[in-house]
Amino acid sequence: MFWSEPRKRKSKKQKAREKGRRSYRKGIAGERKADPLLARKGFHVHKTRVHSKKRAEFDRLATDEHGRTYGVEVKYTKNKVTSPTIRKLKRKVDKSGLLHGGIVVAKDYTLSALDEARHLHIKTYKFTRKKRKKRTGWFF
Repeated sequence: MFWSEPRKRKSKKQKAREKGRRSYRKGIAGERKADPLLARKGFHVHKTRVHSKKRAEFDRLATDEHGRTYGVEVKYTKNKVTSPTIRKLKRKVDKSGLLHGGIVVAKDYTLSALDEARHLHIKTYKFTRKKRKKRTGWFF
């Protein structure tokens, strides 16, 4: 592009589309990060991006060592997960009728969301960074 040519501006529609793609990709990345976390907790993830007959969408379906199946919702955002998100997952799990319960995987939760999850028997897990061992002594 030359300096003499005017720079083309993006329309609002183009900006919105790019923003949507970005959030979709972030969601996919978060779901990929959730798989090893669930494996460490004893779950086997066997289906991804599942739609039930009632049009409810689950990010993952995971089975524990006792053969119980859970619907997994992954929230990979800067914002904390709030109690309406927990209630929404509970409604989806109840509508499906086949699932034993629900799991929410997120970076952080509000206190009301944790209380709501405990009350509705929804499991909550946090994304956490692996802690590095502190080096002591002389290393070369």
